[in-house]
Amino acid sequence: MNSPGVNPLIYPIVIFAGSLVIALILLTYAVSSVTMAVRKRRAQAIKDWKARGVQFSLGPVQANFLNEPRSFGVGGNGTLVLSDTAIHFAQVAPEREIVIPLRDVERAFLLRRFNGRRGAKPFLIIQRKVGDLTGFQMDAPEKWAEAINRAVGAVVGLAQPAQAAGYEFQAG
Repeated sequence: MNSPGVNPLIYPIVIFAGSLVIALILLTYAVSSVTMAVRKRRAQAIKDWKARGVQFSLGPVQANFLNEPRSFGVGGNGTLVLSDTAIHFAQVAPEREIVIPLRDVERAFLLRRFNGRRGAKPFLIIQRKVGDLTGFQMDAPEKWAEAINRAVGAVVGLAQPAQAAGYEFQAG
């Protein structure tokens, strides 16, 4: 029974508040664990690249990888670097590395929408000589497109349309 003068709603409110606090603590722990794992994976990728003698021309930067068609898989978050011979991407989960040799790259350009996604910033799109497109969402994609085009000898505007339908091109 209830004590005299105690509102009967106080017990459910206390239980709800306690459950909410416990849920927030567990959520904070999960997010910090994932964040720590991502940082550790990125640091390991950079260390591995340096140990293999990869010289960074640009990067490392945090990037989100998207691909069309799915020759490298769907995509994911990771770390991107440009070397004098390749574009290197270390994906966090699943843990893997994607290397696109510069000799296989036709050009780089920017799109506002790619692979069903629209970003606040344009996507960096890598067009390989075999014709597929790989996109990266990151900070300063213009700088990356210019550096890649310079490295592969592509003399094109960053907004030049690709040979693929259904993509919205960046006005340049």
